[in-house]
Amino acid sequence: MRFLKRLLYATALASVAACGDGSDGGTSFDIPTYYYGSIAINQVSGAAGISSNYTSQSSANSNALKTCGSGCTTVLEFGSNQCGALARSSLSFGWASNTNQGKAEGNAISQCVANNGKACVVLLSQCNG
Repeated sequence: MRFLKRLLYATALASVAACGDGSDGGTSFDIPTYYYGSIAINQVSGAAGISSNYTSQSSANSNALKTCGSGCTTVLEFGSNQCGALARSSLSFGWASNTNQGKAEGNAISQCVANNGKACVVLLSQCNG
């Protein structure tokens, strides 16, 4: 048993040494950054806010809420390589996310119409990197 533990330890050390630390020509990997976005609205006043490219969902939500103002709530959270869109008609809203900005906007308009909106238009639209 002791021999097996030593063998596993030696194998692990050899594997780490073979990988390198990036300073001796070994391969290094970049950890991709994940981005977050958010949309907030106030359904009474019609105010809205959007944020994108934040490194945490809580920061994205806070920024969208701050931009929107008092009485707002978060209605959509979207992640990396996603776009968020908000459509509005009077006080009818629709929101959606998609990897394609045009599709996110079209889906937001469709949701606005489904919520009894007339002549819905895209109010806000942004994409994460």
